[in-house]
Formats: sequence, structure tokens, C-alpha cells
Amino acid sequence: MRVYAMGNYHVTEIDEGEAARRFLDWLADEARTTLTELIQGWLWQPTDTGGLGVLAESAWDLALLRAEVVARWQPHSDTRAQDGRAG
Repeated sequence: MRVYAMGNYHVTEIDEGEAARRFLDWLADEARTTLTELIQGWLWQPTDTGGLGVLAESAWDLALLRAEVVARWQPHSDTRAQDGRAG
């Protein structure tokens, strides 16, 4: 995949698996609220648009769901890296 670095517009190549792994690491960073906001948005979307059409009862419920999402994709990327496949 060809990408351009911000600021100096330097062209570089990056493996798609590496880009995906970096994105997931960025998204799962606990200092970032992005993943929680995505989960909350998905919960609130009506079922006819692919969401669940529900409201979480508390911030704790969202935190638990977020932790479950992170836990499910972290081992998957570790397994792929161990057997030589791109993450």
C-alpha cells in the first residue's frame, strides 16, 4: 500500500497487515475514546441500519463491551504474527 506522510508528503510503502495492526492498536489505546464512541454509536443505531437499537444502561456496560472487543481482536493479531501472517 502506498501512503503519504502528513506534513512533508513523503511517499512510503507499508504492508496492509501492518497498517491494520497499527490502526487497531491506535483504536484500542485506552487513552482514546474513539472505540467507545463507535460502540456507543453502533448500539444506538436502529436495527434496520445494522445497529442494535439499544441504549447501554451505564458507562460501565460500555466499558465492559469495549474490553470484550479489545480482548477478541488482540489474540487474533498475536496469533497471525506468530505464524508469519500479516496482522
